[in-house]
Amino acid sequence: MIVYTAPFDPITDDELQQLKNYHKQTRKPIALAIVGDGILSSSKRKKLCMRACNPYRYLHVVDIKQDDTCIALQSETENEVRKGYFYLSAKGIRKILLENGYYFEEVTKAQCNPKRAAHSVRVAHTAFKLARIHHLNKQLAYQMGLLHDVTKKMSDEEGNQLLSYFRPSVLKLDPAVWHSYTAVIWLKQNLCCYNKKILRAIEHHTLGDGKSAYDHILYIADKIEPGRHYDVTMHTKIAERNLKQGAEYVLADAKKYILEKEGKHV
Repeated sequence: MIVYTAPFDPITDDELQQLKNYHKQTRKPIALAIVGDGILSSSKRKKLCMRACNPYRYLHVVDIKQDDTCIALQSETENEVRKGYFYLSAKGIRKILLENGYYFEEVTKAQCNPKRAAHSVRVAHTAFKLARIHHLNKQLAYQMGLLHDVTKKMSDEEGNQLLSYFRPSVLKLDPAVWHSYTAVIWLKQNLCCYNKKILRAIEHHTLGDGKSAYDHILYIADKIEPGRHYDVTMHTKIAERNLKQGAEYVLADAKKYILEKEGKHV
């Protein structure tokens, strides 16, 4: 039997189209199999392939047998998906990728410089801890922590261009906070992420003007993660007791710092 192989880490729309075209050419059932190591385990990748192939009765996910003839699929899009371009993945698996946070660490590493990526991971762990203490969705808090600075390295010129089209009112703000708005646009366009809790928390994480529990968690976590070089003992103590009060304390402290350092009233 002929089996088309790839890491399928994850299966992409391009790969799925190739398989569908092979079926059109041969009018025969098409078998595909996972080969090689991947970010996800082979069992998870197999489940994703099965979900992607489910609408097509002629596509079958199999395990390779000794007498099978294997043909490797040629596609560069798997790597692009892992960088955060989820719109390139097979349509049937995008929701699963997002709900489980698959490849989010890889997205952060691809879109951020090493220092910023390490910061984002620490924020994610801090947000996870706060969510656990306050009996909220830990996975959601972790994911927003990973993604909150995804456009931090975007140039002012790029940010201006993006915001001019989608959020022109934001341009009046300091460019230092633009990334919290461009991130929302980027995540919608590329990651296909429309989770309101994640997007809202990311949008408000620089100014600290969010109102929801998740807004507070991300804002606080960004300021108290272990890599910060100032004493966050009181910030942490208050946040672990009450998120709203914790966010208010962190915001007041941030304003005080800016006033002392730059003489600016915020």
